[in-house]
Order: sequence, then structure tokens, then C-alpha cells
Amino acid sequence: MVTLKQIEAAHWVEKLGSFHAAAERLNTTQSTISKRIQELEHSLGFPIFDRSNRTSQVTLKGRGLLADFAAMLNLHRKIEHSAKNDTSYSGYFHLGATEMVALTWLPKLIPAITARFPNINLRTSINLTHELQDKFRDYKLDLILCPLTHAESLAGLPSLPLPALESAWMCGDELTASRRGVLSPEEIASLPILTYAEGSLLHQRVVKTLAEHGFAARQTISCSSMIAIAELVRGGLGIAYLPRDYFQAHGGLNILHTNMTMRPLQYAAIYRDDFIASQIAELAQEFCDFSRPSL
Repeated sequence: MVTLKQIEAAHWVEKLGSFHAAAERLNTTQSTISKRIQELEHSLGFPIFDRSNRTSQVTLKGRGLLADFAAMLNLHRKIEHSAKNDTSYSGYFHLGATEMVALTWLPKLIPAITARFPNINLRTSINLTHELQDKFRDYKLDLILCPLTHAESLAGLPSLPLPALESAWMCGDELTASRRGVLSPEEIASLPILTYAEGSLLHQRVVKTLAEHGFAARQTISCSSMIAIAELVRGGLGIAYLPRDYFQAHGGLNILHTNMTMRPLQYAAIYRDDFIASQIAELAQEFCDFSRPSL
């Protein structure tokens, strides 16, 4: 007899590429996953995975079943929700977010998620956009809150739009006194520029926009912490392109006026085609607010 746990094991072995990764995802042991797969294959009468190589490859017959398994698991979650209520979901959910989400509205979102799903086992990861997207592609995250990029591998996936993240060039009080009026791209490039971590969207946009105007920053400092960048700017070390609504309220930081404009980052909640994930995406849409939280 085929069981839901066996179907779930096969589904995650196929998605994650190994018995070990599936065991971690389902919070069990590799031997338990192996046993469930063996029992499933015995009930079906044919192998789902070819174990002749180091990696577990899906067999031709197994390939036809795995899409049905995914649909069955999603249908099971929907039936559970209809038959009971939101409190019935007690599985793992892996949420990913950028630092700006963590600094602003994540402290409100997480309690809202646990209020809707009191028994949920929530795992949250804070990271750069490209790393969140990589983990999402590898099925290590179920929903990510990040800028909406043009990543081809994410095209067509369910998503809900979130408010854009508006940013501005900022500097400390001392530098403000010496820089009046509207600064040109050349003047911006001549100043020491503090940027978010290399590889981040904010870093890429600063470099690209300066290049489009024919300039490159003469001196840069990159950092993986927005708070650290803000403190360095406040201390007079240089200028930075920082999220406006959050850092404008940060004492000692002032907006520099320039005719070198950059479009705001459009955020989105990108999620699995799954009932629970869609509910959490709607909560994210409700709570998204990039202004500085009041103490």
C-alpha cells in the first residue's frame, strides 16, 4: 500500500537530488528515507530511482509519477486546510528574505505567520538576493522576499508584487556642509563610495549607473551590512546609496541631491505553487513596509 510519507520522500529526493538532502528537508534520517523509497518501489512493482551511479537518477517509469506525486501533496495540504483550519499545518516552511526586509517588516511578518499557522515549523534565512534565488531554485526555500530580477529560472513562478524599495545617495553631516546643490555623476564618482556587498543588486546598480555616465568610482568600500555602511557614512568616510525611508531617520545621515537617478528596486514575494506558501505570500503583501520601525 502506497503511503503519503513514501510519496513525500520520493518527491523530495527528486527535487533535492539526494536521499541525504531529502532527509534533512523532512527532518528525518537517510535510512528512513531509503526505507520509504524501497517500500514504495515494492508496492509499485518497479524502481523509481536508478541507484547505479553516485547520484539518484529518476527512472523513465518514475518520471511519469513524480509530477502526480507533487500534485497529490499539494492537494493533500488543501484538503487538510478545508477539513480543519489554518492551525492544522504543522510541517516545515523555509522562508528567505533580504537584510532590508529583516531590518524593517520581518519582525511583524513572522508573528503574523505563526498566528495564522500556530503549529508551523518556520525556518528563516537572511541573505543576498542572488543567494536566496539560488536556494529557492534548489528547493531549500519555499518563499523568498527579495527584489524582482530578470532571472530566467524564476520566470513563470507564482509571485505577488510588494512595494518598491526607494533609495537615495546619503552622506554624513561634515560632508553635507561641503557639498551644496545638485551633484553631477562625475562629482559622485570622485567621492569615496561605500557599497553593499559585491554581487548584490544595489552594488551592481551603482557600478552600472556610473558606467552609463562614463565614470567609475575612484575609491570604494564594500560591506555586507547596511547598518555598518550607514555608520561609516555617518562617521564621514564617504557616501552611500542607501534605502531612503529607513536610513533618512538615522541620525547624522543626509540626502545628497544629484541628477544621476536610479530606479527603485521592485520587491516581490516569490513562492512555490503551494497553498501554504500562497497564504504566507499574501501576509507578506499585507505587512510589507520599508520605513524605519518605530521603537
